[in-house]
Amino acid sequence: MKIGLALENFVPPGGNVDVQKLAKMAKLAEEHGFESVWTWDHLLLGSKKVYPILEPVTALSYVSAFTSKIKLGTIYVLPLRTPLVAAKLISSLNYISGNRLMLTVVAGWYEKEFLAVGTDFAQRGRILSDYLKLLRRLLRESDVNEKLDSMTFLHANIEPKAENIKIFIGAYLENPIKRAAKLSDGWMAYYYKEEDFTEGLKIIERHSLGRALENSDMVPVYVGEDGRQKVHEFTKTYMDLPEWSKCSVESGIYGTEKDVAERIESYKKAGVSRLVLIPAYYELEQVEKLGKIIRDFQL
Repeated sequence: MKIGLALENFVPPGGNVDVQKLAKMAKLAEEHGFESVWTWDHLLLGSKKVYPILEPVTALSYVSAFTSKIKLGTIYVLPLRTPLVAAKLISSLNYISGNRLMLTVVAGWYEKEFLAVGTDFAQRGRILSDYLKLLRRLLRESDVNEKLDSMTFLHANIEPKAENIKIFIGAYLENPIKRAAKLSDGWMAYYYKEEDFTEGLKIIERHSLGRALENSDMVPVYVGEDGRQKVHEFTKTYMDLPEWSKCSVESGIYGTEKDVAERIESYKKAGVSRLVLIPAYYELEQVEKLGKIIRDFQL
């Protein structure tokens, strides 16, 4: 199993992202053997109570300057960008970082963002599929000729290329999970308990056309006393779990080092190939504690 770590590139209302802490957490993750670090994505988050958030590719560009080996991953609401702009940003970061970038594209859920960029919220699933196909071509091919919606590509050629990038799809419902199986390099879940993740894998296996795909789950974690309370309070403060999905705060991992190790093992047995841990309140001490626990799980 590969173990990743989520970074704090957004904070609750009233604060601002601490970029020095962001870099330190990424360096600690690299030193303690995490496979990857991950950022979050929104263009707008909140209205009267705004959650400050750094654009994820920009944040990872900053992080890349303080690390050398750890992989850099981000959630990316692809329908909010044109494929050309997205491809240029992605290929640039991949080149700057030494081919370390991974991407999980999602359809998005916050309608206000779609209104602001003029994208049809109701069509976001179809747009994600179309944009992903075009994004792959722009990152890999040297002569792209395509017409999509109002965009026309005439002998488009982006350099540097980024053929190595693995692009996953984040999904919570059956049809989007099917999309992940058919169009991407793997499926990423969010706050999925073990049994629900296993059910999602069955959908992937039925629709992946025999392709070997990666998979990931992102879950909160806290090593120490009052861990359950910490995970629940953190989730309430930072996250928005869709009620119509299988996302659950009960996916959280907490307790003693032994408790945490046993729950990670439970996710491994459920079929999770990459577990991205979201440390409650992004405490640096948690990264060090988790680093001791994950040694036996990394491939």
